[in-house]
Amino acid sequence: MRSFQFKKTFICIIGLSIIFQTSPVKADVFTFIVDKQEEKKQSRWSLADWLDQRDRMRMMDLWLALHSPSPYEFYIGGEYRLYQLEGTGNQPGSRFIAAAYASIFGLEFQYQNEDLKRWLLAFKLRIFGYHAQGTNITLEGGVRTSLLANDPSFRNPFAGIWSSIYILKFFGIDGGYRYYFDSTPSQIGVLSGSGFEVGAFIDFSFIRLYGSYYGNSQRANGVDLSRTGVAMGTKIFF
Repeated sequence: MRSFQFKKTFICIIGLSIIFQTSPVKADVFTFIVDKQEEKKQSRWSLADWLDQRDRMRMMDLWLALHSPSPYEFYIGGEYRLYQLEGTGNQPGSRFIAAAYASIFGLEFQYQNEDLKRWLLAFKLRIFGYHAQGTNITLEGGVRTSLLANDPSFRNPFAGIWSSIYILKFFGIDGGYRYYFDSTPSQIGVLSGSGFEVGAFIDFSFIRLYGSYYGNSQRANGVDLSRTGVAMGTKIFF
């Protein structure tokens, strides 16, 4: 009797084993164990992983340093001018420009050689745009010194706004306006007025060719020093 019960129990155990092996329960248990081990492996911290991540971060920093735009920008330029005073014909002139930017702040120097020799120093603040050779809006303020042929000189503080707009990747328009506050007194009085400039340009990589139309409306003690003219020039950015 006991032998029969033992055989019956043994047969049941074997049957349950066969059922367990052929059922999806075994697959689910195995999958659970494997997934749990994978999860542990993913969250496991190791010194080797930290070193690999540190090396990857260094490579990313190097890539960003090589491909990020520099906060510094410089340009120099020169132009040939033809201008007209009130009641006169075309007269030749020239202008030299140099500027340096650090992020949105810049300094610009200009020397203009016409009937009046002029030196201009402007502090620039770019309120829109990433750099000077791009679409931007820039405010400025500074001082301009004007020297007449018979030696009276004027020193005007001024404020202005300038903008460049790229229509295509290599072509755009630009322009600006300056208001000149009353100058320091001179032999022929006080000089004041305003000026504007509008033009178009074409960029060939770091070289820009441009043309512009400009005008100045200024008077000093009843003497009209206004002029209009055209300019053609080039700038080099670096």
